[in-house]
This record gives sequence, C-alpha cells and structure tokens, in this order.
Amino acid sequence: MGFSGNYLNKFDEAGRLSLPAKMRDELRANYGNDALMAYCIGGVVKIHPKTTFDAKMKDMYEAAKTNPESFKMFRKLNASAFMVEINSSGRMNIPPQIRNAADLGNECYVIGAYDIIELWNKDKWAKEEADIDLTLGSNIDALSGFMDMIVSE
Repeated sequence: MGFSGNYLNKFDEAGRLSLPAKMRDELRANYGNDALMAYCIGGVVKIHPKTTFDAKMKDMYEAAKTNPESFKMFRKLNASAFMVEINSSGRMNIPPQIRNAADLGNECYVIGAYDIIELWNKDKWAKEEADIDLTLGSNIDALSGFMDMIVSE
C-alpha cells in the first residue's frame, strides 16, 4: 500500500525519532528488516528503504557518470546519505547533520509519501500544506488522472 499519513513526533534526548507504527508495519511487510537511507534535499529529509535507495542511486550514477555537472550532484547526494536503523522500540537515530540541514529542531512531521518517508520542519510543513490547498485549482490538469480520489462530488 505504501507509506501514508502525517504525524507530529518529537526527538528524544539521544536524537531518536519514533517511526509511526503504521509506517513500521508497512516497512516490515514490504522490506523486512531492511535498513533505511536518509538524506536532506531542499530542506526535507527523505528516507528510503536501503534496497530501493541503492537501486535509485545506481540509476542516478549511470545517468550522471558521463556528465561532470550531473556527477557533482550525484556525489553530493550520495555523500550526504546516512544509514538509519530502527531499534526494537521503533525509534530511528537521525544523524545531527541531517536534522540540522532540515532545521528539524525538537519535533518534526513524519510524512508518508508512498515509497518514501519524509521528515519536515513543523512550520515548513504547515506552509506546504497551505500552499497545496491554495493551488489545488490551478493544478487540475496535472491531477486529472487521480482527481476523483481527491475531490468527491
């Protein structure tokens, strides 16, 4: 089914964040005990199961290796990714450099984005939600394939 929902969670003193139970269940059902890979891009932490991250990075590498500018971006993304494991209590330790890059503070939104999990700064997520609601009408063409799932008549 994929990851879904949004949850406001707090980091503990050790920098660990509890992964919502529904996301943990989805992760275990589809990826077993696969580790996670986390990186920050555009101020948002992206968390992928390691197997899908590795496949995406391989594709990116193949596309970027012949273009020096593309390879710089690939290298930066790959170098900024860290392995994250979920402990027996369902908490994951997000490295400080990733938390700081996304300005997560003591709490953040854990967002399900189907095949990835995102961590958002609380205020940034509120603005994102407001922006999406305000611009929904102007995106009708882009959403036409699944508009009936969003708007009921």
